[in-house]
Amino acid sequence: MDGSTFSSPITYRRDTILNIPSEGDTSARLAVTIKELKEAYKIRHDGYLSYGYIAPQEGGLFSDTYDQARNERTVVIYRADIPAATIRICLHDHSGTWPDASRIPAMEIFREEILALEAAAIQEGNPGRVIEITRFARDPAFANDRSLIIAAFRIVAYLRLYFEADIMINAVRPHHMPMYRRLGFKKIAEPRQYPNLTYCACLMAMLPDNYDAALQKIGFPYGISISDPIYSRLVAGDLVTVFASDPDMHMPPISHTQRAQMAY
Repeated sequence: MDGSTFSSPITYRRDTILNIPSEGDTSARLAVTIKELKEAYKIRHDGYLSYGYIAPQEGGLFSDTYDQARNERTVVIYRADIPAATIRICLHDHSGTWPDASRIPAMEIFREEILALEAAAIQEGNPGRVIEITRFARDPAFANDRSLIIAAFRIVAYLRLYFEADIMINAVRPHHMPMYRRLGFKKIAEPRQYPNLTYCACLMAMLPDNYDAALQKIGFPYGISISDPIYSRLVAGDLVTVFASDPDMHMPPISHTQRAQMAY
């Protein structure tokens, strides 16, 4: 996930990170249309550039080859309808069930460690499917908005269900590790140079046996499940209210055909 939490490099307090924000103006959707993808790539570019993680990119957009893969989903998070943050999820499926899911970004530097995590999970009777949380960024105008971190993790929880994954991994900058430990992640490997960025990152993972406890720490107001109306609307490509007090307040879903027509 790192470029991970784009705000000042401070140690976050437990009561700040884990409380549910009261804002009702935070929404999110999968980036499907060209407009939405450009919103995500611009947030990445401006956020990473503001911290010196990349050089200026042509067109003011930052993307990579993984953005074109069938095993990834990119999300844009909005604050009062303004694009404020983005996050990408990539699936590694050792079984080959999911199409084109044999590579994720972290495998460029942590391949053996990731394969070992999968093997251990399989031995314990779990699927051993990994999602990597990556390319989290906030627009510089929202650099100190910590509720966007919680919004991003809520969306990650839904996409974990969508991909039917039991392991979550993240390449984390060392000074962000304390926050991820509080969220239930464990350190797996020491820092290594992250591809195409200027920093080193550790490998951290949330394993099957501590996922439920981690959800309780994050404190979502509703249980995350596939029967949750937010889930069905999110994976359909609809705009959903991230911190809605009532899931039925969301806009009605639109069809896949309508979304495909909007893409061009």
